[in-house]
Amino acid sequence: MYPWHQTLKAWANGTGLRIDALGLVTLLGAEEMDRSIGRLMPSVYFDYLPLLGAFIVSGDRFTERKLGYAMYNISAGIVTTELSGWFSRWLRAQEFHKIRSKVTWELVDRPPRKKAFSVRLFLISVPLHGMLLALSILAADWWGFANVIAMIISVFVRCVQVAENQAGIDENIRLAEEEANEKLAKYEQAKANAEMRRKKGDVDVKMPNRPKDHDPLKVVVVTDESKVLTIHSPSFLVKPAFTANPRIPNPSFYLTCRIIGWIAFAVHVISIGMAALYTQICTVVLIISATVLTAYKVGCEDSQLATSIQSKLQHTEAEDKEWSCWVTSRLKATISSYPEEYTEWEPVKPEQVVLSPKEAETRHVSSWPWSQGRTGTDLESSAPKRKRVIQERRQDLFAWLDLTPEEDERMVAWHMIPHSQDWKDVYLEKKEIHRRRIRASQAFQASQVACT
Repeated sequence: MYPWHQTLKAWANGTGLRIDALGLVTLLGAEEMDRSIGRLMPSVYFDYLPLLGAFIVSGDRFTERKLGYAMYNISAGIVTTELSGWFSRWLRAQEFHKIRSKVTWELVDRPPRKKAFSVRLFLISVPLHGMLLALSILAADWWGFANVIAMIISVFVRCVQVAENQAGIDENIRLAEEEANEKLAKYEQAKANAEMRRKKGDVDVKMPNRPKDHDPLKVVVVTDESKVLTIHSPSFLVKPAFTANPRIPNPSFYLTCRIIGWIAFAVHVISIGMAALYTQICTVVLIISATVLTAYKVGCEDSQLATSIQSKLQHTEAEDKEWSCWVTSRLKATISSYPEEYTEWEPVKPEQVVLSPKEAETRHVSSWPWSQGRTGTDLESSAPKRKRVIQERRQDLFAWLDLTPEEDERMVAWHMIPHSQDWKDVYLEKKEIHRRRIRASQAFQASQVACT
């Protein structure tokens, strides 16, 4: 018997502490882990550490669809409330504006992340699990040893299930992309044949219709928090990535891992309650720390925690910066927002924008052509400016989307545009102002090119 075994046992008995292990591992953190794990963006640092709510993973509950979301495919005239589980959780985890946020989805091969794998495995996971194993073995706490083994197995099961769901999204996308490319190839062949027949004198031949699978779409999503964001993606990407459930590549292996996860969860529940107090305390500290940091997205690709903390320390508003993250090995999201200037609805005058080359060299022009350049003394320019309160309305977003009359009718049918004539008049006026802005912006850019 090791000499410190009796000392640790006597200390544990003397404290009189008891830990409700069953309530700890089954109740605490379950909802947070459902949202965090379900968005399929693990932390670089804590992915290989045990988390609370392991039954969420074993029960495959983190893949279930969430209610309260709606996707409006304006271009295709399709509306659905059945978003895939990972997509709704991913949307819920982001800090979007009320209407100004945009998400652009594209297919880009992800660069290898060997460094991130080495950090979370060899610098974090192995040392921490190794210390718990060494503590339980040297103290002859075999219930504690079983507890650590169960946690390691639960980590393995979680990583496998997350990876399988990511691979399932990629598989859905691959099949949809192949189908879209096949349609495009058939169209090109049919078009070439039709042109050849026309050259031979066949005037009655009809040109085939080009498939729209690769065309960009106008899509808006309403979240459970009533936030509206704009989605930009190819047409073929919407269904396999955002509405369909992932196609698991290895369903038998996936089911086996779930069964093993349930067994490991049962062993964990029993063994942590029977383990020595010092093993329980170390286990609880490790699990809760990893869970809290994971819930706050520390080390995750979609984390903007550093930017948020910096803005709070400096007592400033966080800037609308564009940033990107990968959900799978191919699916990349780029998050941006409409400019604040878009919320201003002053009529645009051509003389505010179009400048002669000589004027452009001597006069300060703001980055947005419909905003007059501010001129004045250094004292005026250095004076503190009060932050303007942005009024974000859905009506503004619909104007920015520059919907066609047919698309307006679809929005009315979906009750996204009210039947009030006064509302429609204001909306049409804003749409016209926005179109003038676009034309003014194009004229401004042309004048800048002429200057250079």
